[in-house]
Amino acid sequence: MVQTQTTTTTLQIATFGSEDQDTIASGIRNFPVHKLSLICFEYDKDKADDFSRKIRSVLELPVSIHVVSRKNVIRDTLERVSEILAKDGKNYQVLMNVSCGEKLIGCAALSAAFINGIKAFGMDEKGSPLLMPILKLSYNEVISESKIKILKAIDEATDGFVESLEQLETISGYGKPLLSYHVQGTRDSKGLADLGLL
Repeated sequence: MVQTQTTTTTLQIATFGSEDQDTIASGIRNFPVHKLSLICFEYDKDKADDFSRKIRSVLELPVSIHVVSRKNVIRDTLERVSEILAKDGKNYQVLMNVSCGEKLIGCAALSAAFINGIKAFGMDEKGSPLLMPILKLSYNEVISESKIKILKAIDEATDGFVESLEQLETISGYGKPLLSYHVQGTRDSKGLADLGLL
C-alpha cells in the first residue's frame, strides 16, 4: 500500500485599506500562503488592484479582490467571505488577516472569521502577528443552514421586518410548524428568538 503525503495549501483573506499595506506583507512573511483574497471598500479598489499586481509580479501569488460597500459593510463582508469559502474553502486552509484598512472593515472581517470558524490574526505595533482567540464552536455550527435561509429570506424580502408567521411562511418557503421550530426552538435546541437574531 502506497501512502501519499498531502501538503496543506493556505489561503489568506486580508482586509485592505489605503494605508498599512505592509501588514498584509507581514502576514505573508509570517504565515504560509498560496493564494490571497483581499476585501476592500469600493473607493480602495484601484489601490487594491495596484497592490495585487505587485504581489503577483514579486511572489507569483494568485490574488483576488472582493469589494464591500461601507453602507452594508458587515453583511457584504460576511457574503464575500462566504463566497470565498464556497469557492476555495475545501481546497485550502484559511487564515484571516484583519490588520489592514479601517477599523470598520477589520471588525466586519473578524466577525466573519468567528462566524465561519476561521483562524484570524492582526499585527501588533512592531509588525509581529497577534493571533485572535478561536471560538471553540463557530456560529455556523450553532445556527443551522435552515435558520440561515430563514434569516436571508427576511433580510432580502422585507429589509428585516416580518409582520406575521404567514408572511414568513410565504417568503421563506417553510411551513408554519417548521418555522415555529426554527424561530422559537425547543428545550434541546435554541431558536432564532432565543439566539437574539429575531
